[in-house]
Amino acid sequence: MPSHSMRTNHFMDIYIQKAIIHQFRPDDTDLVLADKFLNITPKIEEYLRRKVERVYSDEAKTGIFEEGNPFFHHITDDLLETSVTLANLWKEEFSISENQKTNDLVFVQFSKEGVAHFAFLRIALRETLTHLGGEVDNPIKLTQNNLPGFGTGADEALVVNLESRKYHLIEKRIKYNGTFLNYFSENLLQAQPKISPKKSIKEVEKTAQRIAETFNSDDFQFQSKMKSAIFNHIEEDNQLSPEKLADDLFDNNLTARLSFIDQVKEAVPEPVRFEEIDASRQLKKFENQKLSLSNGIELIVPNNVYQDAESVEFIQNENGTYSILIKNIEDIQSK
Repeated sequence: MPSHSMRTNHFMDIYIQKAIIHQFRPDDTDLVLADKFLNITPKIEEYLRRKVERVYSDEAKTGIFEEGNPFFHHITDDLLETSVTLANLWKEEFSISENQKTNDLVFVQFSKEGVAHFAFLRIALRETLTHLGGEVDNPIKLTQNNLPGFGTGADEALVVNLESRKYHLIEKRIKYNGTFLNYFSENLLQAQPKISPKKSIKEVEKTAQRIAETFNSDDFQFQSKMKSAIFNHIEEDNQLSPEKLADDLFDNNLTARLSFIDQVKEAVPEPVRFEEIDASRQLKKFENQKLSLSNGIELIVPNNVYQDAESVEFIQNENGTYSILIKNIEDIQSK
């Protein structure tokens, strides 16, 4: 197997060591099992690394496997044996799904920041139109079992730090008997991960709006304050603390503060942390204030400008309408 230098992206060093791919086909009773590791060419290394990197996202659920967790104990130094065992266990749980496609089951040994890690990626294969150069009469044909592109994440994925037993999980529910099941975490992993940062932040937003409505303060200014607070806390602390958010959002109302903290902790029991998780998508979502005015004007204002009274001023007129004063503009361009 060729050696590769460590690859670096903006927040992690991942080095792919070994990989093997088995295949699940809905019409076969048995898995199609490989008996050899992949030859990891530079392109395949990049493909797998990018798939692994995508697991460390704001959509990942996280947790730590307990010492006696049976799934974790199936992960050994022998990647071939581990992969066959886990592929069969996965098939047992997945086979009840009502919507089945051909899937590649990819098992990877890799190091991240020098620490041994393991990944299990489920990648659903696609039908795609392919241009076959040698065919003159009909060069474009529908081909089966194509892997998705480099920029696409795996359909489901698990990465495990083999030293700390911490895991990141992207999972999709399956439909069985009219109900939807988190088969991956509940049945295969037998674990209860924390909900993802993305879902946690949505719960925080919904809770804040509900409390604000109760105290008749849910207007555009509150929404803007909430966006700014979430952005600042993620940027400065890499996490969201209910207590700190409550101080920012409901600083002059003790009852609202306490209600907010209680309700957030009920929905999201632990602070939302971005350890090992790329926060850039959430920061991008909250970096600007987007205002839609009743006269059809739409404004996009960066947070730092929005909070600066020397740049933007919101004036409430006596008749209940608003005026917005945008100040000290040096240059205006039409886009």
